[in-house]
Amino acid sequence: MSPVIRANWWLSGLAVLLAIASWWCQQNSSPAPPTVTGLLPDQISQVHILRDGKPVAHLEKQEQVWKWLPSGEPLKDQEWLDKILHFAELPSLHHFPVDESRLTDFGLKPPRYTLVLDGQSLELGSLDPASGLRYLRVGSSIHLITDSYTHLLSRKAP
Repeated sequence: MSPVIRANWWLSGLAVLLAIASWWCQQNSSPAPPTVTGLLPDQISQVHILRDGKPVAHLEKQEQVWKWLPSGEPLKDQEWLDKILHFAELPSLHHFPVDESRLTDFGLKPPRYTLVLDGQSLELGSLDPASGLRYLRVGSSIHLITDSYTHLLSRKAP
């Protein structure tokens, strides 16, 4: 067998192995983690932000325009709001049922910030010391999420 034919066989075999490896990786990839809410950001029409239980901001979408309430002034920083709305679709990296007697351990009694998206409360707690992830209570579950957005909740209404 000539060296060219032998090289072609080797390359063909290598291509088949790469195709099998690619298929196997796709079959064994784990599904995406669930999100913390069932809400989609583009369908949300009301946003309330509370800090230590006190209202900080209230926005409402009226005819596709976000407005500060109660002033009715249009929102000028859509990028900021888009990041806030992203809370709705944050992946839950780990979650467990709420144990009311342990809420203080997670910085959730009381929560520092509460974000209410269309009536669904997201209570932000402290950081997990081992992972650096933030505790987030949504309904009867506590989720661990990345902490890339909490600083956005300190903004006040105009």
